[in-house]
Amino acid sequence: MFDAPDRPHVGIKPAIVNVLIVDDEPLVLETLCLLVTSMGYHVHSAKDGLEAVDLFEARSDSISLVIMDVEMPRLGGIEATHIIRKMKPSTKVILCSGNTRRDVWSACPDAFLPKPFLFHDLRAIIQHLLQSDGDDPTSRSEERRVGKECRSRW
Repeated sequence: MFDAPDRPHVGIKPAIVNVLIVDDEPLVLETLCLLVTSMGYHVHSAKDGLEAVDLFEARSDSISLVIMDVEMPRLGGIEATHIIRKMKPSTKVILCSGNTRRDVWSACPDAFLPKPFLFHDLRAIIQHLLQSDGDDPTSRSEERRVGKECRSRW
């Protein structure tokens, strides 16, 4: 899943960026939290989509990025993405899955990562998404276009 982090990204102020990581597999959740924290970002975690929606609702003003598994109990990543985007449309979302037959693009994620993935792929997507200006509607459509292209790149 990872290839050893080297250093935080230069040019983004990671300390002020909050990332919500959601996965029902404890080992995957813990590993993703460690990797994203090693990049210098502040991490919140949830074990399923329902917990993620509740946490996001409480902290929507501070969460910049959501990294979420697709297949989870109680509420899956696709459904949770729709709810989160209704609360805050500019939220960046990366969906991940190692075993899904569902159309992840129906949720309009900014990127999709098939599991297992390499740390440098995760880092590259995070850096790309966080460099984009989510408040500019023209850049938002560009992000979605780029995100859809990620399925063939990452």
